[in-house]
Amino acid sequence: MNSSCNHLEEFILINLNLPIMTKIFFIFILVLCCFSCSHKLVPSNLNKSSGKIGFTKNKIETIKNLNLTVEQIVNAGGNVKRGKSILNRINDFYLTDFTSIENIDWLSSQKNILINLKGKSNKIVYLVAHYDKVDLNPLSFVSTLLNGVLDPLISWSYSSHGAIDNATGVAILLQLAKSISNENFKYNYRILLVGSEESGLRGSRSHVAKLSDSIFNNILYTINTDVIGVKNKKNCVSTNVSNSKLSSLSFDVAKDLGIELGAGKMPTFACSDYAPFKKTSFIKDFGRSLQFNLVGAFLPQRSYFTKKKETEVINFSSCELVDIGDYIGSALLIPVGSLHGIRDNIKLVDEIKLYEQYQLIYNFIKRIETLNELR
Repeated sequence: MNSSCNHLEEFILINLNLPIMTKIFFIFILVLCCFSCSHKLVPSNLNKSSGKIGFTKNKIETIKNLNLTVEQIVNAGGNVKRGKSILNRINDFYLTDFTSIENIDWLSSQKNILINLKGKSNKIVYLVAHYDKVDLNPLSFVSTLLNGVLDPLISWSYSSHGAIDNATGVAILLQLAKSISNENFKYNYRILLVGSEESGLRGSRSHVAKLSDSIFNNILYTINTDVIGVKNKKNCVSTNVSNSKLSSLSFDVAKDLGIELGAGKMPTFACSDYAPFKKTSFIKDFGRSLQFNLVGAFLPQRSYFTKKKETEVINFSSCELVDIGDYIGSALLIPVGSLHGIRDNIKLVDEIKLYEQYQLIYNFIKRIETLNELR
């Protein structure tokens, strides 16, 4: 909350004897003000970080880059503007020449953003994170039934910062793209920043459906990063959805770096953008749409025109993703959960854990570069 918000709040508190309608008016203005405030990530004490990483000048600069990316996405506004803020960061990192934008679906105002970094072989590694956010409220629920068609009209007003879900994942992937572009790697790396994840995984479903058999068959594995770097929670591998060999390798890399990495599970009925890569077909794709969009599943979608496809995936998320508030919020359509509401706040982002997850994935892909192919 910036100083103007603080002054308005103080004015309301001091003048408690204002008429009720006047107080309601000022509270309404305060809420709108808070949505438009410039939100800042709370810095950590870098000397207290875990592991063997150490903090050189270059690494502190990387942390600042990660923080700035999170802040710019959070402060962008609605989901379309979040996408534009990502394109600005891509330009900052001199990655524009490697970047393309693709449409998602006939009803979607959001776009997928793809950074394609070519290597020496024809094998591909996907790095995936979604950039859109959502609130659990009746209006967004109606939008979901219509496959997100109302999103441009309502996403600016969401109480969620969309910081941990999922500006942090995007920040890590953009930093990885910057680092990979300066390497001479064997594999091709595709950094896919998807929109409309919160409208039924439509961004990733659409992208996978469009991939030719020859391209999809060259995918070695897919790394998905969704809800990461949360204060007072471990970064985790979702072992119930991830390939066991990839999971084991990630723990080895974490141990070598001295980074704490937990073993978590993707909650029942939850899903993320690893799913279309892991396994898809017309039946599975329609089923996912039915699960998240209900009647919206019966509206035609690009992703329905797909063949059977599957590859290996690994999903990184924070441990203990949801709590009782998430279940209450889902049942009553009020944004009181740890995700999809006001509790998803930029102040919950732990910059050290964010940096450590970046380091973990970077060293993870470097390790696989030295191994024989997984399949």
